[in-house]
Amino acid sequence: MTCRIFFVLLCASFASTPALAQDDLLEKINRLEQQIQELKLLKEQQNIGVAKTDQCMKAVAREKFCTCVGKSLPRDISFEQYVHTLVTSKEALGYAGMTQEQRAVIDATLDIREKCIEKGFFK
Repeated sequence: MTCRIFFVLLCASFASTPALAQDDLLEKINRLEQQIQELKLLKEQQNIGVAKTDQCMKAVAREKFCTCVGKSLPRDISFEQYVHTLVTSKEALGYAGMTQEQRAVIDATLDIREKCIEKGFFK
């Protein structure tokens, strides 16, 4: 009786092995697809950063500063929006009526200027 149970369990484990291997393969494929999507997003973000750097260079002509700004700006903030945010008071931007998330983007945008200048990029 014990041998039969062992044999049944052994057969069941062999029968489920291909299914487990297939599940493992599908999981690996899903992970690879996710990594590909992450790489595409990273490449797109890098391209956006390069465009922001180029725009900054046209206006400021300080490579280190512009590279810092281009890499640091939030994804949804263009260089033009960055400049607008810098030269406009928080009151005029409507800061008080913004959501917490919108305020965080404004604050991060303002902090980028200080961060890039503090690193000595204008010296």
